[in-house]
Amino acid sequence: MIWFRQNKLLGSFLIAFALGTLLAGAFLFYEKGAADAEQTRLETTLNELNRLRSSKPFPDTANLQKTKVQAVNYHASLGALESELKARTLPLVPLQPNEFQTQLRDAVVALTENAAANKIKLPANFYLGFDEYATSLPNSTAAPLLGQELHAITMLAGWIVDARVDALTSFMRAPLPEEKPGASLAPAQKRGARPSKGSAGAAVHSLLAARAVDIAFSASPAAVRKVLNQVATAKEQLFIIRVLNVKNQVDKGPPRGVAPASEAAPPPPAGATPGRSGATTPAPAIHFIVGGEHLDLTAKIEIISLNAEKEVR
Repeated sequence: MIWFRQNKLLGSFLIAFALGTLLAGAFLFYEKGAADAEQTRLETTLNELNRLRSSKPFPDTANLQKTKVQAVNYHASLGALESELKARTLPLVPLQPNEFQTQLRDAVVALTENAAANKIKLPANFYLGFDEYATSLPNSTAAPLLGQELHAITMLAGWIVDARVDALTSFMRAPLPEEKPGASLAPAQKRGARPSKGSAGAAVHSLLAARAVDIAFSASPAAVRKVLNQVATAKEQLFIIRVLNVKNQVDKGPPRGVAPASEAAPPPPAGATPGRSGATTPAPAIHFIVGGEHLDLTAKIEIISLNAEKEVR
């Protein structure tokens, strides 16, 4: 005690050092125990993983029954989807090249006359996107497919004309692979054949066929809505709108508080004196700010069909 009183600073340091040593020892002991526990858990997990990798799984009866039920339900769903797609796919019938050209000319004449009756402007040399077949015949392989596509395109163009649009400015289609000279279907690529093993994208591509049509027309909002509704709800053929771009022909609104000159108040009748008693001033015409605009629409529409239905029987 006498020494501690004489050396308080050194004594306090020794006491603090002893306490720190005890705390450090306790902390190390605790961490050592935690590290040992984690090491034991890691070794147990690795042993279980190695056991699972090396063991042969045995199917559980309940899980096997669930898997079978899911497979049956999936097959039923696919069958229902296939039936729906078949019902919304135009039939493919045998067609000779000259018969297709005759049908094409009849469709173009009928649509042109309908457009003229409705005062709708069509593109120059309009031929429903089949311009190359105005003076030439397709090959025999592509003729039935082109006939099926012509039926769908005629429906699409007819909806546009019947909606009384302002003008049909563009109508183009993507050529089919079968239209190329010498094109033929290999046995492994025969339409309706079971797809070979491969990626999921290749399997879907082998089951479905999409033919793109690019259209552009100008019309009132009501006519645009009518055309889009008919495309989306068509029962005979499935159409998918892949790209849709709608632009207002009037990109700027009218000046605030300023009515167009055509809607200004009409001049007073002849012989009327301004300010004379009994004279009435007609009310100005109502000016609608929105609702009277016309739209420019461009769209890419795909004609979807099942490859299994493309087999000519």
